[in-house]
Amino acid sequence: MCVSSIVGCSEPVETIQSAPVAVSVVTVNSSEVRPSRDFVARTAPSARADISARIEGEIMEINFKEGARVQKNQLLVRLEDNVASATLSQAQAELTASRSELASATRNLERGKEVSEKGFLSAADLDKLQDRFSAAQGRLQSAEAALQKAQNNLGYTEIRAPFDGWIGKLNFDVGAVVSPSSGPITEVLVTDPIYVSFQVNEADYVGYRRAGQAAANLAGNLGLYLTLPDGQRYAAAGALDFADVQTDASTGTVAMRAVFPNSASVLVPGLYVTLHIEGQAGEDRILVPQVALQETLEGKFVLVVNDQEQVAQRFITTGPRRGAMIVAETGLEVGDRVIVEGTQKVRSGATVAPLQKQIDPKTGVLTTGDEAAK
Repeated sequence: MCVSSIVGCSEPVETIQSAPVAVSVVTVNSSEVRPSRDFVARTAPSARADISARIEGEIMEINFKEGARVQKNQLLVRLEDNVASATLSQAQAELTASRSELASATRNLERGKEVSEKGFLSAADLDKLQDRFSAAQGRLQSAEAALQKAQNNLGYTEIRAPFDGWIGKLNFDVGAVVSPSSGPITEVLVTDPIYVSFQVNEADYVGYRRAGQAAANLAGNLGLYLTLPDGQRYAAAGALDFADVQTDASTGTVAMRAVFPNSASVLVPGLYVTLHIEGQAGEDRILVPQVALQETLEGKFVLVVNDQEQVAQRFITTGPRRGAMIVAETGLEVGDRVIVEGTQKVRSGATVAPLQKQIDPKTGVLTTGDEAAK
């Protein structure tokens, strides 16, 4: 068989091209971004009082449940009052005797003055009567003070709540003998409102102070929000409440405090939380999904799909994070389509089949147009 016949009998060769890789894309938009800072903070009661004994005595009654709500002037603890009652009775008797002694000294002094004017009493004897009168006055004042002290001590046998709040753990049981040196029996805390304490770098604080009058309005120009230990945002917003007048020399920071409403008692003292502070006004910035961001030694980049459905690499510089998004300072424009799913399957220059999706800027959940409509 001739070569030509062999060639003439061969089938034409067809080039097999692979189908474009499917990827998911999100169209980049701009949104208002407010300047903000996050701080590690800790909650604290807005008021606190140690419930302690002011006299020595045995605990006879405990009239509260640990961890319960208490009202101002509610009786919490009753101490044994036999000693205080006896002391009060003694003080009352001494006061009665002092009053009688003063009355007698007063009469004697008045009679002494009458007879002294007639020459029947020497000046020395009149001075003695005056001294007895002054001493009786002093003993009466001392007896009155002792009575007041005894009345107070009897009142101290009943320990009451100083304000509305939540009562803590009981440190002594019925039958225990307590005194001012024994330490707190329990404590009462006010948690609505509740304080959130945090530290500001001294350089930032100096910047606020340098702003002069603007710093006076700082609290009204900021929004304060909390992220709880479980990652959820606290429902209510807060406000700046206090800034210290000096820096902590050991840390180079200034103590500051915010206050938040807490009527539902979600917040308890001692929680570590994230305090998010942001300005009331911002500017439009381009936001890109964090899931689209990649990084090499050359820097951070995203993969975009151009009008020819081809992949291109874009290096970007980033700013602050906002939920599931991050600010793209440079490298992107509004309308760019960035790949959020399938980045590991493509490279720069490849042709792809993009599927348009939407992203929740807070949670990062991706949905198609149909899913978003539902």
